[in-house]
Amino acid sequence: MLKLCSVILFSLIAFHSNAWIDIENSPKAQNRIILSSKDFNIEAIKYKAFHFRALLDETSFEWIRVDNSLLVPRVRLKVQIGLKARNIFIKYRDKIINFQQGKQNAYSELFYSLFEKDHIEVYENDILIGKVNLKTKANKKRKENVLIDYSCSRNALKIRGLSKNELFSIGCRTRPVGSFGNEKPMLEIMWSSPDLIVSNQEVGINHAAFLSNNPVRIKVRNIKTGKLKVLTLKATLPKRLHRLFTAYGLGPYAFNTKIENAEGETFTKKEGTAPALFLYSNYKISDTTSVRGFNAAIFKDSVFDNAGLYIGSDFGFSFDNRLYFTTLLGVQYLYFRFDEDADEVSEAIFPQGIEFMYRHAFGIPNYIVSGGIFLSTDDSIDYENVWLRWGKDYFWELNLISWGKENFETRTWGVSIGFPFKGFL
Repeated sequence: MLKLCSVILFSLIAFHSNAWIDIENSPKAQNRIILSSKDFNIEAIKYKAFHFRALLDETSFEWIRVDNSLLVPRVRLKVQIGLKARNIFIKYRDKIINFQQGKQNAYSELFYSLFEKDHIEVYENDILIGKVNLKTKANKKRKENVLIDYSCSRNALKIRGLSKNELFSIGCRTRPVGSFGNEKPMLEIMWSSPDLIVSNQEVGINHAAFLSNNPVRIKVRNIKTGKLKVLTLKATLPKRLHRLFTAYGLGPYAFNTKIENAEGETFTKKEGTAPALFLYSNYKISDTTSVRGFNAAIFKDSVFDNAGLYIGSDFGFSFDNRLYFTTLLGVQYLYFRFDEDADEVSEAIFPQGIEFMYRHAFGIPNYIVSGGIFLSTDDSIDYENVWLRWGKDYFWELNLISWGKENFETRTWGVSIGFPFKGFL
């Protein structure tokens, strides 16, 4: 009963954090919604008579990624005053920002969070003399108002209850909960909006959690109209989270082999089409580290089998974390037989590799372009394995494998199609 109550509590309640969004140190993200000064009104309030001006830098509108999942916009705001700057300062969030004195005016510039409600205060000798607020406004030329990040695409997240001109951004991350071998997903969502607040709590990021497919309902208030309404969030969660994933692939491959016997005679076979079978496995140790295995078998008159086991470590993230590279360090075992009368060749070798992966390719959620290469670390062994993949659940793979020594050589290439098989652990 207690477990059931916990599930209901976490899946239905929305909660928030009072922490400010880290707009200065968060990495830049993809501009999924183009914003400009036409989307915001600047409200400058003066409490004494002096020249006071606030401007948005049109070239500085950009989106940043917070906690690896939520996209929020920021801009550089310029403040200019017609007073001597020695006793003047800006207070924004928990920072004091001083002015630089020019010949006629003093000026300052700061990063401003467009989705948070904190205003800028201008002080002279600890006396408040001015404020700056930014408020959203309707922009008919803006094509989109709601940003659902790619991190939510696998969970088919949907939102109901938003009005036409309300800006809204939402991101997701999945956390495993439960004992090892029986882990289930907890989908944590984070959302931010310059137009909506929960009750009277003006915070930077709001949170909610799904532990089942039941909807999350959040009562919000539009800060411009004062109207209350309910947002309904729906998401689809898998019943289990697995760490070990497997797949298999099939395809026609060209298959060329060559062997030299003890008498120095050379024999070759060139197969334009030979059946090829591929097996893949990936055990996730963490978000950036995994143990990967593969086996490629091509057979007709000749037989070639290439198996490998590697530790993969992700690094070099770019393009809003959609592009990254993976080092592949491990070992391979290879087997080759030219024909039934020839001797078998088998050995362990140690080619090392690198792979790249580009997620959400061409703006298509969850579609991936990836590729990589293994090269021999031993000058006495000729080995290369190059591949390029494209797909989502199933994938297409273009692959070339070559292996040889003094008295034999095998080379195969072709296109295969791969299918996910089953998750374990």
